[in-house]
Amino acid sequence: MQQVFANQALNTLYDYGTRASEYLAPALKLDDLKLQPINTDVQIVNQPASQFSADIDLFVTDPPYGDAVKYEEILDFFVGWLRKSPPSEFGEWLWDSRRSLAIQGEGEDFRRGMVAAYKRMAECMPDNGIQVVMFTHQSGSIWADMANIVWASGLHVTAAWYVVTETDSALREGSYVKGTVLLVLRKRQGQHKTTRDDLAWEIQEEVEKQVADLTGLNQQAKGLYRDENVFEDADIQMAGYAAALRVLTRYAVIDGREMSAEAIRPRVKGETTFVDGLIAFAVDTANQCLVPQGVAKAHWDRLSGAERFYLKMLDMEARGAKTLDNYQNFAKAFKVRDFGPLLASRKANEARLKSAVEFGRSEMGEGSELHQSALRAALYALMELQKGVDGAEVLAHLTLNVPNYYGDVTQRELVAELAAYLAKRLEALRPEEASAARVLRELVKNQRLG
Repeated sequence: MQQVFANQALNTLYDYGTRASEYLAPALKLDDLKLQPINTDVQIVNQPASQFSADIDLFVTDPPYGDAVKYEEILDFFVGWLRKSPPSEFGEWLWDSRRSLAIQGEGEDFRRGMVAAYKRMAECMPDNGIQVVMFTHQSGSIWADMANIVWASGLHVTAAWYVVTETDSALREGSYVKGTVLLVLRKRQGQHKTTRDDLAWEIQEEVEKQVADLTGLNQQAKGLYRDENVFEDADIQMAGYAAALRVLTRYAVIDGREMSAEAIRPRVKGETTFVDGLIAFAVDTANQCLVPQGVAKAHWDRLSGAERFYLKMLDMEARGAKTLDNYQNFAKAFKVRDFGPLLASRKANEARLKSAVEFGRSEMGEGSELHQSALRAALYALMELQKGVDGAEVLAHLTLNVPNYYGDVTQRELVAELAAYLAKRLEALRPEEASAARVLRELVKNQRLG
């Protein structure tokens, strides 16, 4: 029973377990349910959205995106039974998954199929009508496609909210999306125009506000009833995409380009389109706002891109994220020229950062992106402590490696905070290094100056 839908596709197995409703009903305690009948007319119509014809005020859709969920495969699981003994209540329905009608993939056919569906639904609703679209995907290219689909359909995103829909599971570990963004779409009225420069400022403000809202909810939840985050980085990234769509789709013309025409222009393989660039900017903005817990915002703002990258990825490693694309995305967001020297492994699903000992004496010279940084000095100190170097000597080297160590009190505070942060994040990953980090923190805090 656990292996039929072990992931978001139908796994065809020779033998599988099922639990019939007759045996499931007692667990659901159906006799205790209170029925509240709704007196209204109901019509069930089975047809492609692009052929819809009725006048409707409100549409609610959960579209396919990038083949993340194989709806037509999942339906076949039930069709196999229903063909043999179709329920009489469903009349003349054809028990077929209609695979040929499914909108699939990420390419041109996917975009055109989605545009045809949403454009027809927009035509069937009044000027004050609403569409609610459920959307769950981390890919920037899929979100760029979504922006194009909204533009080409004559719609725009007016609101978005985030709903947590997944619980922790041993089947899905690491940094994955736990929720769904609900986008509210309305007909685009008027011909609002803007320039790319002005749009960039608007996107940045909107994305920063969205990230601040979700991280604030994380803090509130931790203070009330839970230890783990409600929203992981993947969720916050996705909410950042939605915030960008709210701004982007408000305008019909950007830099003199008619976006409805731009949206249906065929993609050229390898090309970064105008919309791709704007979505990528929104992603980078969201990533830069993701300050790891345990690092003060004032100190975070002082760090270089390479330092931010190392601290952020260490935070993700501590939570089980090991995929290389995470490192690539955050390296781009923090403008790290080459993150290779900071990694001990670049395997697709087992990537990880170098430890203090693995760094050794490397990445100390002028060519390194960590050159003369507080983080590199702290890692060097951790390496020495693990090798048994005396604490006084470690502090002496630290004062040489951290610029203006004695002249700027915030530099010493930063090193102490970095040591505390490393100790907490490394506890499960590398306990010996975590212990050295705690020692370093106490050495810096209790250091006599003058």
